[in-house]
Amino acid sequence: MTTTNLFPLSTYRFRRRPFLALTVGGVLLAALVGSLSLGRSDAADPPTKAPSKPLPTAAASKQTSPVGDAQDDIAAKAAILQGPRWRRAIFELGEWLSSQQIYPPKEVIRIKSDFNRRVSRMTSHELEYLLDDLEAKFKVMETPEAQEARAWVGQYLSAMSDRRRDDVLKDVPNVVDMTAGQLSQEIGKIEQKRQSLKDRQAAFDDGRQVLVAEANANRQLTAQASAAATSRMNSGPSYSPYRSGGGGGGGGGGGKKPFDDVHGGGITVYSGGMFGGGGVAMTLGGF
Repeated sequence: MTTTNLFPLSTYRFRRRPFLALTVGGVLLAALVGSLSLGRSDAADPPTKAPSKPLPTAAASKQTSPVGDAQDDIAAKAAILQGPRWRRAIFELGEWLSSQQIYPPKEVIRIKSDFNRRVSRMTSHELEYLLDDLEAKFKVMETPEAQEARAWVGQYLSAMSDRRRDDVLKDVPNVVDMTAGQLSQEIGKIEQKRQSLKDRQAAFDDGRQVLVAEANANRQLTAQASAAATSRMNSGPSYSPYRSGGGGGGGGGGGKKPFDDVHGGGITVYSGGMFGGGGVAMTLGGF
């Protein structure tokens, strides 16, 4: 029995950047090479009697043998894994996993490990189907809608706390497990979510602008009223509101100044007298 390592760990360089491709690790596919010993006993058969049925040839035995089928499948699978299409697909998948902002590093490791495990158990036909599906998903990821969705999701999640982020991502499907059609649906959902939040933000901004405009208008009205009151106070003489007819220039006061109607008041200083002394006399006028 011969054990052949069909999938060695390789390092690829693409676009002048080193990239360690995802490989089928941990599983070595064994190719069982057996030979069928086809013969007959000379003692059992008469030397002159031809066999009743022709013995199967080695080529015919290989075509109908499970061992031959397994070897053919191993060879076909090795051809796929070593081909340029697979290398390109694995490079793109690794690039996406290293640049995305949805899955944390531990989840990326789990996704890669699960991917390797699945690939190691696939037949060549299943691997071919997986390769076709990966290429279809990469075409979806290269669309402007997908690129915008990925950029928006990264910004959307970066503003969240770790706990909130985990709650949001717990229901996010694994992109490796999705088909191209499912991936397109998820991108559509992300676009709807982005548009919904955008509309809500626009409505909030519009409402805030209305409140700011109303506050500015109220401040302007208050300032105008204060300026008008100050202008009226400084535009003419002052009148006493505490005497009859003194409520203003046009209210019957006759344009008199305050206390114009006060007479006889004042202070009188006198000296001499009967006893030769002096004194001060004050007379208060009536209000």
